[in-house]
Amino acid sequence: MKSGVCLVLTVVVVVAAMITDTVSQKQDDRLVALDLDDDQDDELTLTNEATTDESHDDTEPFIPTDKWQTVEPGQAIPPGLHIRMNLQTGVKEAKLLDDEDEAKHSHTSQVMENPEPANMNKAVISVEKNDSEDEEEMDQKAALMRDNIIEALKQIKSEDGLNAKESIENAEKRKKKLRSYEELKENFDALNIKVETDVEILTNLMNRYKNAKLEEERANLLEDMEYLVHQFDNAITFVDMDGLQQIVLPGMNSTSNIIKQGALHLLGSAVQSNPKVQIAAVEAGLVESLIRTVAYETRVDVARKAVFALSCLVRGFPYGQQVLAQNGGLEVLRKVFDKKDFQSLPLQLKVVALLHDLLMEREEAEGERLHQLQRFKLDKQLASGGWCPVVSSLLTVASFDRRDRRYDMGAALKNEMPLRPDHDTVDKVVSAMSSMVGVCRNQFIDTLPLLRNLARTYDDLAYKEQFQDNDDGGHALFKGLADTIQRLVRSIGLKSEL
Repeated sequence: MKSGVCLVLTVVVVVAAMITDTVSQKQDDRLVALDLDDDQDDELTLTNEATTDESHDDTEPFIPTDKWQTVEPGQAIPPGLHIRMNLQTGVKEAKLLDDEDEAKHSHTSQVMENPEPANMNKAVISVEKNDSEDEEEMDQKAALMRDNIIEALKQIKSEDGLNAKESIENAEKRKKKLRSYEELKENFDALNIKVETDVEILTNLMNRYKNAKLEEERANLLEDMEYLVHQFDNAITFVDMDGLQQIVLPGMNSTSNIIKQGALHLLGSAVQSNPKVQIAAVEAGLVESLIRTVAYETRVDVARKAVFALSCLVRGFPYGQQVLAQNGGLEVLRKVFDKKDFQSLPLQLKVVALLHDLLMEREEAEGERLHQLQRFKLDKQLASGGWCPVVSSLLTVASFDRRDRRYDMGAALKNEMPLRPDHDTVDKVVSAMSSMVGVCRNQFIDTLPLLRNLARTYDDLAYKEQFQDNDDGGHALFKGLADTIQRLVRSIGLKSEL
């Protein structure tokens, strides 16, 4: 074991020495072959193939013979010699190659040219090239590495299991299958099917409406236009095509209730949250037209559509609210509550909802919008316009008396849902009163007994709902109403206690 380790270390030292000698002598050799003799455990023999251009000046050159001679340290060794070294003493000897050595040298050259697994006592050591050859070889290796990387990237599979080339080919195939818009139009034309944009459809509907004679056909066309103007850009296009003057205004003045409702619904959908259309509607005098419709319309369903359109027109639009107040719109809306019939309740609730939205808009406004809304002194107009008692009077509609129970029974027989519409009424009225309590607190004091009774009723309903097996949200609804009413009671009672 010890002898083997020494042998390996000696081989490493000798190889390093030979490489150093070769570089220092500027030899142009490529390989040095080492031959380890099996019968000489302490000697290492080398065959030198290098060619030497010049020798050291300060040392006498080595003159080989067919006998072994000692090579002095630093002495230049001519190429083509047989060299050996005593591993114990470190003495290096050399001689000319004999016939047997030449045969071994020829075999070693063949091994270097075609390296294959052979005798383990043979070793082949590569000697470094000069600088120019190194740069050229490195460039070749870099180019080969780049090509290999590119090729490897091409072989990377995509999510669908295809490599880059296959994905590109697949995309080209799919692209060829797709047809352009013009090709589709040609195909549809061949099938008598016409592809139209929203603008083309809207233009066609408006032209057909102008030429339609039947009431039912015109009502259907209004409904189709209403569907289109929900889209922001389509509503602007409708205004640019003079739709307000040519479609809406004539429809509002029609003698047909169906056409009136269709035109009002179309107007409300077009102006909702669309400032450009809102401005155009105000400039076209539609605020005044809507106020007149609410004031003089005898049919409740038409008046409801007018309030809907008016709400969409003035919500979020300070200038529209100012025009509404200047033309007596608040007084007209308040007179809606003078009707005591049960059929007017949906219309009155729509007015209450509009009032609540306008008040909440002022609480949430900031900056310039708040400054604009403050010019329209809604609080003072509500206090002086008699709004406080008429809004609170709607609470009596929601009382749980015998009439409501009869109504529930009739609704159940008709399979109407929900069975108790007064819950929605309470929610809207209480929300409006909460937003008005700042200016109507004194006038709301008379409603405290009814409010407390409603709060207890909804607490009881919430308590019962939580034990139901099929919870459909009733517990949360009733509990929320009870909490809202209790907050309103505290806000009203605060002034009375003072």
